Amino acid sequence: MTLWMLNTIGLLATTIGSLIVFLHLHRTSRAIADARLQEQCAPLLKDRRLLMITTGLMAAWFVVQYAAVILI
Repeated sequence: MTLWMLNTIGLLATTIGSLIVFLHLHRTSRAIADARLQEQCAPLLKDRRLLMITTGLMAAWFVVQYAAVILI
């Protein structure tokens, strides 16, 4: 029982952390889109977009895993 609880708490913490990172990237991406940036920043914006997609997919996977742990 203790192992299940620790696993659930760890998965919950990871899920919340990835959701926070995703929401932060999403919110600041909209703020950056309105600002004028130099040409040198274009590759960084592409990397930021890919990081946001990757983090969003991870967050979605962790939510599915957390739901599966609770339902089992």
